[in-house]
Amino acid sequence: MIGFNSEFKNLKDYILKITYRIWEEKGVESIRDFYGENVIVKTPTSVTDNLEEVIISTYKTLEMFPDRQLFGEDVIGSEKEKGTFYSSHRILSTATHLGKGFYGPPTQSKLTYRVFADCICKENRIIDEWMVRDQSAIVKQIGLNPRQFGQQLALNQKNIIGKVPNSEEYIERWKGLDYSVPPSGIVKILSETYKNVWEKSEFDSLKQSHNRACQIYVPGGEILYGHNEFTNFLQGYLKSFPKGSFKIHHWIVNEEEGKNTRIAFRWSYYANHSGAGFFEDPKGEPVIIMAITHAELQENLVVREYLAIDEISIWMQIFNQN
Repeated sequence: MIGFNSEFKNLKDYILKITYRIWEEKGVESIRDFYGENVIVKTPTSVTDNLEEVIISTYKTLEMFPDRQLFGEDVIGSEKEKGTFYSSHRILSTATHLGKGFYGPPTQSKLTYRVFADCICKENRIIDEWMVRDQSAIVKQIGLNPRQFGQQLALNQKNIIGKVPNSEEYIERWKGLDYSVPPSGIVKILSETYKNVWEKSEFDSLKQSHNRACQIYVPGGEILYGHNEFTNFLQGYLKSFPKGSFKIHHWIVNEEEGKNTRIAFRWSYYANHSGAGFFEDPKGEPVIIMAITHAELQENLVVREYLAIDEISIWMQIFNQN
């Protein structure tokens, strides 16, 4: 890897080693070695726009979850230009809620949840990052209500900041620079399927893109099996947010001999909260779903899909408008 320390064999090795070093070895100060000084870390609920804030945030998370373990499930990556790498990685975390912080006083709750991150890496450092935590999984396992938690965060944001991002700002946050070429082949087929499902509710198209025995990992730490359960899940969202606009901002495909094809998408969906569905009674306000999807395919059909949506951020947007 041009520009990277010789200890790192490839992009996957780099991502997993620095993750372990920072979190499990508690080498938080090594963030200075592995993140750019002007790095911007974007999540659906916040933007951290300097290195010191990244370090402070990491310390705060470790105070809440000092025994956190991070298991690297996958790193989907590509070299966009010589020495510049784009990774989309998925981490399964286990932790115990032992310290006070963002999620309130300690509850001793045992947690399992996923975190997804898209990173641009250059010269041994992460210089840009988009991250989605399954916050509804965390909140539920702690014993809190996601709706009420999101409502309180919205109130806190209004009181502290005084203003909340508008729809255009959310979309700008999530799209990033255009590092993708237009999709082709199976990536194009799958991206068109997602667009038709979200914009036109064409759920039958999932039967052409997803294996009948597909497993779908969705927010809240739940697993769905087969077309019907996946369709029911999507209908709950689209009843709340019908007739919206779906946009893929970045994609990566990894095709390796002897392995399943893996595709990563970073995408958004923009609609008004105009129907009664998963997110309860409509309030009519605009909502941006900022998401990352990892899909694993055999014979051009999705057999496993990991859908990263921060449902707390959706509740925040619903209540931020009122």
